[in-house]
Amino acid sequence: GINAEYGKRSDNAALQAWYSGQSLIEVIDEIEPPSRNYDKSFRLVITDVFKHPQLGLSVAGKVEQGYVIVGTPLVVMPGGDGTMVKSITVDDKNVDYVVAGEHCILVLGGIDQSKVFNGNVLCEPHAKIRSTYKFKARILVFNIDLPITKGFPVDLHYQTVNEPAVISRLISTHNKSTGEVIKNKPRCLTKNQVALVEVKCERPICLELSKDNKSLGRITCRYGGNTIAAGMVIEIT
Repeated sequence: GINAEYGKRSDNAALQAWYSGQSLIEVIDEIEPPSRNYDKSFRLVITDVFKHPQLGLSVAGKVEQGYVIVGTPLVVMPGGDGTMVKSITVDDKNVDYVVAGEHCILVLGGIDQSKVFNGNVLCEPHAKIRSTYKFKARILVFNIDLPITKGFPVDLHYQTVNEPAVISRLISTHNKSTGEVIKNKPRCLTKNQVALVEVKCERPICLELSKDNKSLGRITCRYGGNTIAAGMVIEIT
């Protein structure tokens, strides 16, 4: 309550008369930390690009999976340009490495700033993230005014990327609960339907399958300033 009673276990007899369970601190102590993909290939989605006056080209972002140490060679996708990690900063402190789940600033060497953009993905040369113009996604259609038809234009939002795209194919509609196919090749999609669709972008974007990495395999579709659908990447073509 307002006096933070039972933040810790209380000896107050009046309180114990109506509650004898765990205190807030005890419940928090039992929460399991989220699992991180430390053992997978390094992925960092760039959220900011800037030039440090002393250190040079720097990028900020969150490590979505894997880890990286100072001196590691990387590539910037989807462009494929090579670079190297010169230094790493976490919470204004220089560190030797950074792991999945952490937000950090990397100082990069050997690459021009004109080749690095928000939404690019840093990864290892031997395990590059896939880039594509076209992919299949299972989406949930929200409360929309216009039905979604083949060729419907959308603004595709993915991490920090905002790209024009079209729903190039309506493959099938599915039962929300079981995933069972209800209809193949539907003519249109209306509100509250679950569907498998093909999305085609004007420029290549970097994606992972949702089953491999949920955060890198999640998309949102907007139209006319409203979010009309969201879903997960099922197949990269």
